[in-house]
Amino acid sequence: MAKQRWINVGVCLGICLLLVALILPAIQQAREAARRATSKNTLRHIGLALHNYHETHLCYPPGSVIREDGQAMHGWLTMLLPYLSQNSYFNRIDFNKSWDNPVNSYVLSKSYPMYLMPGIEDDFTSTGFSLIHNLGNPNLLYRNSNVTFEQMKNGTAHTWAIGEVAGNYQPWGYPYNWRPLGTKLCNGPQSYGRPAWNGGHFVFADGRVSFLSNETAPEILLQLATAPPIATKEQTTKPATTFQTGTFRWERIELLSNPQGENYYFANVLQDAEERPLVMKLYFYANLTEEERDQEKLVIPVSYFFLQIDSTTDVATALKATSLSKATTPAQFQANVKTLQQMQKRLQK
Repeated sequence: MAKQRWINVGVCLGICLLLVALILPAIQQAREAARRATSKNTLRHIGLALHNYHETHLCYPPGSVIREDGQAMHGWLTMLLPYLSQNSYFNRIDFNKSWDNPVNSYVLSKSYPMYLMPGIEDDFTSTGFSLIHNLGNPNLLYRNSNVTFEQMKNGTAHTWAIGEVAGNYQPWGYPYNWRPLGTKLCNGPQSYGRPAWNGGHFVFADGRVSFLSNETAPEILLQLATAPPIATKEQTTKPATTFQTGTFRWERIELLSNPQGENYYFANVLQDAEERPLVMKLYFYANLTEEERDQEKLVIPVSYFFLQIDSTTDVATALKATSLSKATTPAQFQANVKTLQQMQKRLQK
């Protein structure tokens, strides 16, 4: 009797394991299908933003704005923020300062879902810049470019604009967010495509989003890569920079100050997957009443950078030189120093 019972239990377990083996692949396929649909929709929104930018300015945004002295300022993805319903963040950027200037760090460290592909863990650099998982056609988006639809001699329906990349992701605010197409997809981190999908999505200049598989002939990719206009090597030259990316997160730490004071203060701390701090930046924003905020038409408070703390910073001395020292009581000031020093001790050098 006991033997028969164990046989029945074994049969039930076997059936359960078989069902799990059958169901798991289906669940994974459904998950990937949902991710593909989300990514396709995201690219469609970026393509529409490019189209609306062209309607407004009669050309595509510059791939990058490079000053005469060679200083790289901002890139095409920054120019698209107003066309992706991100006016409040766009208006905070100081375009007289470069993309990586601390003044612009708060906005450039913000993660925007429309710039990320689902299922990819890398979303920040090790210095806290938020990433983009798509890059642009270097023949349309290059140094100080202003390409028009009329220059696309093969027609907008046959001219690709943006595609999913396989790796070596870059900050969305980086002024060099373009990459040559090549003649093979999913061919290493410098290529286009999503290896898990055996291909990748591309948005064309007419707004259409198409999926190109790994089986796409090199001749077809070459035709797309060489569709006019053709930028010069000088126009598409970019630094040989590879960013360290990973699963990093910003943690906000409230700092003590007079709650009725002029400003409100906080620290943003970038942490790695083990919650070890990598970067510490301090910000403040005006402590406005709700009525004042309505008058200023501020949906989100405007945050201003005022101090970065590294492993060598004398926290007490550095804080005394800022407005925070005047906005706190002696006890509050010492409490802030202690909080920041404790976090500083854990900073990765």
